[in-house]
Parts: sequence; C-alpha cells; structure tokens
Amino acid sequence: MPREENWRETIESVVIAFILAFLFRTFEAEAFVIPTGSMAPTLYGQHRDITCDQCGHRFAVGASTPPAFDSELRNGGIDHDRRMHSAVCPNAACQHVNNVLDREIFAGDRILVNKFPYDYQEPARWDVVVFKFPEGAKTNYIKRLVGLPGEEIQIRRGDVWYRPLDSDAPWSIARKPIEKQNEIQILVHDNDLPARKLLDQGWPESWQGQPDTQWQGDAERRSFRIDPTGEGRQQTQWLRYTHRLPQPQDWLTAESGTQLRAPDPQLIRDVYGYNTRITNDQAEASQRRREPISLGFRELAANWVSDLSLSCTLHPEGAQGEVLLEIVEGQRRYRCRFDLANGKGQLEHPSEMAPVPDETDLVLVGAPFESGLTSGRSHSVQFTNFDNRLVVLVDGTVRQSVDLDLTPDAPNPALSPGDLRDTPEDRSPVGIAVKGASLRVEHIKIHRDIYYTEDNSQGRADPLFRLADSPDNSQDEFLMLGDNSPRSNDSRLWRDSHAVPRRLLIGKAFCIYWPHAIPFLNGGRGFPGASYREQGDPKAPKIPRFSFPFYPQFSRMKRIW
Repeated sequence: MPREENWRETIESVVIAFILAFLFRTFEAEAFVIPTGSMAPTLYGQHRDITCDQCGHRFAVGASTPPAFDSELRNGGIDHDRRMHSAVCPNAACQHVNNVLDREIFAGDRILVNKFPYDYQEPARWDVVVFKFPEGAKTNYIKRLVGLPGEEIQIRRGDVWYRPLDSDAPWSIARKPIEKQNEIQILVHDNDLPARKLLDQGWPESWQGQPDTQWQGDAERRSFRIDPTGEGRQQTQWLRYTHRLPQPQDWLTAESGTQLRAPDPQLIRDVYGYNTRITNDQAEASQRRREPISLGFRELAANWVSDLSLSCTLHPEGAQGEVLLEIVEGQRRYRCRFDLANGKGQLEHPSEMAPVPDETDLVLVGAPFESGLTSGRSHSVQFTNFDNRLVVLVDGTVRQSVDLDLTPDAPNPALSPGDLRDTPEDRSPVGIAVKGASLRVEHIKIHRDIYYTEDNSQGRADPLFRLADSPDNSQDEFLMLGDNSPRSNDSRLWRDSHAVPRRLLIGKAFCIYWPHAIPFLNGGRGFPGASYREQGDPKAPKIPRFSFPFYPQFSRMKRIW
C-alpha cells in the first residue's frame, strides 16, 4: 500500500495545487504524483536521495517498486527483509556501498499533465504519456511512447526498430531528438568525483595517458594537460578512459590500508543507479557468510551498452594542431577531429579496426563543419554516438549531426545489430588525443544511452510488436516503454495486449512542478521533525518522517522531455 503522506507533503500538495489552480485554471491540465521508478531517471517515484560518502556523487535510489516486483511497504509498516539497507554509488570509479537505513524516504515527483494536446495533434514518438492501463482501466500509467499505429516494432541491442506493418521494408532505428537524448542519458563516469581512498591505495585512475605520451594529470584539479615537444609534436598522443569497477572487497581492502591490485577492465553494462539498492535480507545473508555484501542488482545489468557520449571542457592553448575525440563501438572507432588552424571539424572512422588507433585509410562521415573551437578559450564539447547517429555539440550548439544507415549503399553505413560484437577495445571505449597541439582538458564525463530490453525481472517479452491503425483513428494502438527498462511493467509484458488504444490516452506529461524539497543544515540532512522505525524491529535506526529546514528543489522543476 502507498506510504501515508506526512504533514509536510500534505501542506506542499495543498499549496502547489492552489497555485496551479490559479495559474492554469484556463487550461485543461491535471496534476499527478509518480508512484514508482519505472520512468527513472526521467521521473522519480518514491525514493531516497543519496550523496555518496566517498566520491560525493548525488543520486536517487528507488524506495519502492511496482507490485509486480515486490513491495517495500506492508500494512502501514516496512517489511524488514525487503527494506533498503544500502545503495551503491553508480559513478563507475567509486561503486561504494552507502548505508541508507536512516535516510528519509521522499515522495515521487509531482508532475503536470496537459490533457488536450492529442485532441489537436498526433502523439509523437518519445512523448512521455499518461494513459489508462489496458488491463485495468482504473489505474493510470506513465511511460514513453515508442511505437506508432501501423508499425511493427522490435527491440534489438537496446534500441527500438520499426517498419510499416505487414511490410518487407528494411528496419529503421528510432532516433531520439537531441534535446531528449541529453535529458535521459545515464551517467557512467564523472572524473571530477574521484574515490580518493581507493586511489591512495593504488587503484588506477580511469583516465590515463597512453604509454610514451606527454599527457600530465593534475590529481587535485582533476584535469589533464599536454604541451607536445620534440618528436611528440608529430605524433597523435592519446588520453584514454578504461572501465574498471571496484567491488565491495576492494573497498574493504582499501579501508584496511592494504595496497590494491589493478583490476581487469570491463564492458560498460546497463546499470541504473536508481536500481542499486541492497535490501536487508541481502545484507544479512552476506553478514552470515562473513563475505562482502553481494551486489545482486547487477544480475539485471548483463547487457553491454555501446551507445556512449563523451563530454568535457577543452582549452586549446595554441592555434595549431588537431584535437580528436573517439568513441569505440564494437569493430569500429568513431572520431571527431578538430583542426585548430582552420576552425573546421570532421567526423570519421578508420576503415579497419586495429589494437592501436590508426591515422591512415580514414572513412569520412558527413561533411566538414565549423567547429566553433578557438584558441585561448574554454569550450564545453560533447561527442555522442546514440541510435546510430553521431552528434557534436560545442558550447551547447549542435555543430554536426550525421545519421548512420543500415542500407548497403548508404553514404554513412552503420554496423547492424546482428553484426555488432564487443572487442577488447570496448573496455577502453573513449579517448581524447592531440597532434601538434597544446591542450588542457577538464570536467570529463561519460554517459550512456537508455538500454531497452526484451525482458526484465518479470519475464520475457514477445520479439515482435504489431500496432494496429484504422482510417478513422478509432482503432489506433501505441507501444509504451518505461525508461527504467529492468524495472518497468510496460507494453513488453502485458498479458492481454501489448498496445495502448488511443481511447485510453489521458495526456502528455508537461513538467515536474514539485519534486521533493531539499533539507539543509546538519550535513545536508536537516533535522527530523518526527521519526519511525521499521515494523517489528525496535533496534532499527529511526527514519525521519520529514526533516526541516528545507527549500524547493529548483533544479528538477523543469519541462519533461
């Protein structure tokens, strides 16, 4: 059953409802509260906010899940075995297990839904839609619309593919608009937030200059600099990211003061920080076995994710030379090359994969473009390979966007999902290089795309979805998926019908108007106004029902993409 709202949440709801009634009384709109995390990270359900006590990364972890999976709240109390005990930091170089037993549980996002757009325009792919659940119309669901009437849909390697119904036409990948893509991408690694305790005991930095290069790292400023000299000015010198994940045993070793061994690099998997909770029964089982705590959530994250995005701040210190950004995807290296002398950029990839990046026999992707990169200034740069599309942004402006196609005669051919396979280079899939240029690099982050699966912890979905349409639109059907694919009860798994008929659409989610308020003082946790313990365990830590003082969370009051 839902958690009873405390008095602070009740007052918040009344005040915000009054304001909305005043501001939007001439519009057909309705407010909803998100109950679960099936749309995380776009929308939060009931959750805990965690600031990692080692690297400082702030993230949300779901404190409830749909009834189809399990329920954390029973009979007005909290079930001991299923209550969240810990949460694992999703920052790849940290992965610290944070104890959250006494952290406040916040209500889900309050959103505003516009109920009239679909009276005047067609629902669009990637809209976030509220609708009546086809198998129980008294229940409202919120998901992302991925399939349109008259289409066949397949989920292949994390992406949505479509073609006309009953057609032999080639499959096309469904590409997210760039503004949506940037809002729903998921953090893999933030170089500004190091796990210093691990580094002090010999854990390797995730970003390192390759052997025989002149890259210099500043461990305190979390930046890298290169000023090539001698023969180095004629060479392409690489700074590369290697994906290494600390385990609970590594943290125990580091905390004991013992030196750590360099671990084997791994592939980037579809881990969702929102799902990284560890329950009481899992923690107690590890304690009984006298073993490090088990990260059971990783069992749902077995899929290799090849759609990656690199963002950083580049500060060129001369008007000569080249800067390269690279993303590896299976058998191919995609690159963005900036020529500092003429201000041009170019997308490319070597025609053959090689263990060492090759400068010869390059295949150009798209036309040259104005990069906007100038010497003596800092520029925010993003290079993305999502949905078979390469995108370059400089200072927030799209400088180049090229779609990769599967058709044999396409000017920019892509690797098909069936041919794509991981290589050893996918363990170090992102790089930054210079040739004859002086450069400082800061604020490096890697994100990944949402990875839609054919199945999740409930079971396996059908491999093909068929969506009906009709001349008068009365029988139109839509396919709906949750952004948190491993934890979403959506079109993939419904028994009677995978589709949502048009008549059950309620409206389009417009904005988050009231995420939970932020407590402050007392280390950012505020002071509890009232507390409670889990049911049947008087020795358990007290959980705040509410904390004060607090202020509105303005950063998450935003339009829903």
